[in-house]
Amino acid sequence: MDFGIRVLGPVELLTSGRRTPAGTPKERLTIAALALSAGRPVSLDALVHRVWDDSPPAKPRASLHVYATRIRQRLRASGGRARLVQEANTYTLDTAPELVDWHRFQRLADEARTLADGGDPTAALDRLARADALWHGEPLAGLPGLWAEATRARLTEKRLAVTLARTGIQLRLGRHTEVVPDLVALLDDHPTDETVAAQLMTASYGSGRQADALRTYETVRRRLSEELGTDPGEALTRLHRLVLDRAPLPELLPRTEPGPAPRSAPHTLPSHGALVGRARELRLITDPHAADDAPGPRVIALQTIAGMPGVGKSLLAVHAARRLADRYPDGQVLLDLRAHAPGRQALSPQAALFTLLRVFGVPAPAIPGDQDERTALWRTLLSTRRAVIVLDDARDAEQLRPLLPGSTRSLVIVTSRRRITGLPGVRSVFLDVLPAEDATTLFRKLVGEDRVQDPDDVARIVRLCGHLPLAVELAAGRLASRPSWTTRNLIAKLRRTPGRLAEIRDGFTEIARAFEMSYHSLDEDRQDAFRMLGLHFGATFGPHAAAALTGLSLAAAERMIDSLLDDHLLSEPMPERFHFHDLVREFAGMLAAMEDPPSELAEVRRRLIHFYIQAAARAARIIHPRRFRHETADHPAHTSPAYELPFWRDAQEARGWLAQERPGLIAAEHHARTHGGAREAALLAGALAGFLEEDGHWSEAQRMHGPAARYWHTAGDVRGEISALVDLGTAQSRASRYDRALTNVHRALDLARTLGEPATEAEVRHLLGVLHWHLGSLDTALSLQKSTLALRRGTGDAWQIARCQNNIGITHLFLQEFDDSRRAFLAALKGFRSCGDEREVACVLNNLSDLYVNMGDRGTARRTAIDSLALMEKHGNETERAAARVNLANTMTPEDEGEEMLRLYRDALATFRGVGDLRNTAEALHRIGDALRGLGRDAEATAHYRAAFEAARGIGAAHEEARAARALDAMGPPVANS
Repeated sequence: MDFGIRVLGPVELLTSGRRTPAGTPKERLTIAALALSAGRPVSLDALVHRVWDDSPPAKPRASLHVYATRIRQRLRASGGRARLVQEANTYTLDTAPELVDWHRFQRLADEARTLADGGDPTAALDRLARADALWHGEPLAGLPGLWAEATRARLTEKRLAVTLARTGIQLRLGRHTEVVPDLVALLDDHPTDETVAAQLMTASYGSGRQADALRTYETVRRRLSEELGTDPGEALTRLHRLVLDRAPLPELLPRTEPGPAPRSAPHTLPSHGALVGRARELRLITDPHAADDAPGPRVIALQTIAGMPGVGKSLLAVHAARRLADRYPDGQVLLDLRAHAPGRQALSPQAALFTLLRVFGVPAPAIPGDQDERTALWRTLLSTRRAVIVLDDARDAEQLRPLLPGSTRSLVIVTSRRRITGLPGVRSVFLDVLPAEDATTLFRKLVGEDRVQDPDDVARIVRLCGHLPLAVELAAGRLASRPSWTTRNLIAKLRRTPGRLAEIRDGFTEIARAFEMSYHSLDEDRQDAFRMLGLHFGATFGPHAAAALTGLSLAAAERMIDSLLDDHLLSEPMPERFHFHDLVREFAGMLAAMEDPPSELAEVRRRLIHFYIQAAARAARIIHPRRFRHETADHPAHTSPAYELPFWRDAQEARGWLAQERPGLIAAEHHARTHGGAREAALLAGALAGFLEEDGHWSEAQRMHGPAARYWHTAGDVRGEISALVDLGTAQSRASRYDRALTNVHRALDLARTLGEPATEAEVRHLLGVLHWHLGSLDTALSLQKSTLALRRGTGDAWQIARCQNNIGITHLFLQEFDDSRRAFLAALKGFRSCGDEREVACVLNNLSDLYVNMGDRGTARRTAIDSLALMEKHGNETERAAARVNLANTMTPEDEGEEMLRLYRDALATFRGVGDLRNTAEALHRIGDALRGLGRDAEATAHYRAAFEAARGIGAAHEEARAARALDAMGPPVANS
């Protein structure tokens, strides 16, 4: 083709196979806006919006005319195959749509669909491969603005659909092993896409790798739970059962030949129990939509389900969404807005929009940071879809308004404990308690017919429960867990406290009716414990925290927990971890506020915070015995603990405890900081610093350490301020916020110089050297590291000396000074071995492996990498193990072990992305590009190099950015500076 217009990558004009510059970003935006509508007029107002969003210059039309003149000149120079025609208030790119790669992509995809439907899968695959070859990177690459972001997301989603169509056909043809690598990479990019997961499971199973198929399911199930708070949909769950049952392969395949779907259709509705009753309410929600087939967009349909806690709003919403699935084929999604989630803040509109966009396939880098821009992108995404979206546990209209789509044929179902008003197009269903007959049916279903012989007793029980579904479930569970009881025993318990509703007079009497039957069956000591445990900060807690809250010994607290478990006021989701249902916890908190003086409640929380400070400090010393920290003589860690602390046999157990308690620990720090306990908050932040850094919780760390530094400054504690600034700078460095980190670390260095303490100044210089290494200032980094080593030698600390030598070795390696690097690494290795620190030995071996690869000694590099990985599996964290896998892959060659290299790199990439490690993400992307290039897959390699370049440039990682730029230059034209 002698002329063409590219938008599937950087916007470019092609003339005789040669790329022609397309002008400034605004000119490229104009070309893209016209090319995507090739042959059709585009109004000037639409062009103004696409080029400038909602902030045009003073005379936008005059600017457009200037751009049009320049574009005409470029089109004429390209041979005249396209003309820019101006008519009244419009511009038209007069050219055959076939000359625009996007329209050619759509034609090939449509042809593939027709061929697949007609029974010619080989020809369909040919069309799909040709369609995919048209892509040269991210569509409209480098172009700013809301319209460009929305268009990028839409085009990328179309590509995903075509890719899934291609792999679906290949699976039908039995090419299972062939598609596994592509699907693994696709799942890396779309980690919660159940369609991708299903295809990968099918391909793995068809390749004889049942374990890999089951592992894929478990990984996706965990991601859905952690990121979206939901379970896999029915299709993926069914596939999982088939794999477990070793079903014949044809049963796993779709029943019809898949053609290119117009878009991915997410299905994230959670699994749920049967719906008892609610026929009228379900009909009110679903019937208006069953006949809603009118074409074209309309004002949003917004359905709210309101009612008291425990009345079954979420269950009804999920059932309604499933019933409407056929009418809304573009997705059924549930998002928990967490207005009443214990120990967690309600989901902000900005965070909710991010999650929704990711669920619908928008890549994370394509999601704008501004909330208004996210809202516009969300509305653009849903403008042509028919999806049903459940927004569960909403707080108010302000939380919901940015999440609502504009003109769309989608349905939004909102559940809330509050009545939602002030939203357009709203239809409301109020969910009351169950009718007596339905409440009786629910109780019988839960208990079993053999335990409910007397219908009058059952009617009496559900009446005492107020016909509230959650209360009925608690009563049924109480009876089911007491084999010796009859229904009469349960009735006697429920009637024990006449007039009990009078004890709760703040508008939550219906909730009290559901829970007070259990509460008032407790003796006074257990009632006190119930209220105190409800004050815990986190979603779950362990027995030691329970002892601190209640003021009991550990043994007494464990007996108390056992009693509350028996009464179904607590649950045990995992061994030794206890959880209040959010409504039960709310009930306990209300009782505490009413029955206990504020001073006693404050003392309970203070006990828990001090327990956390002491336990976290002990765990920190076990995990990081040599970490730089500030612990004064009166630090709680140096005082006799008032409460029994957990016992950990090793660092792994201590780390596991911190991971389990993390939500409570973070909430405790926030409570202390915002309720007059700035010192306790600073102490807790310091105790948690190493764990938060190591496990990738850098956002929480930054929120803690900044106020801690300000507290120590106000208190006049210089050492405390230095320590907090080092912790803050470390967290900012790990989060790739290097400029902010430099500011804080320079402040720490100024303070350290005033103390005249070599060890303290050395720690600050060490971090400063790391920061300059990240920024690519290698000579400065080396100078700082050498000055740090000199200070460390003066202290005689062998471990710290080895730490300095390791860093010096890394910098020499990046400077290509291999002999110096090797000497430094070997000295560090000797030092860490003399200290018995196998984890740091593993880190040095990992670095040595990288050095040997650079020296061309792959055999020694391989052996060293294997030794490092073996130690990392015992002592390292997830990120360190991923780095070791990268270095092991570096010892391989694409010709001999290309697929294994890609597997190791992609596993590591998933880990780095999971913890938000942007520098290592850029490194892994670059390494994948190297492997793909060695395998002759140049287009894929280029895409990964470009992704590495953008990731590195985004964080200011100069070395990684320069390396990616050189790789891109070797693959084709150089990357233009922005």
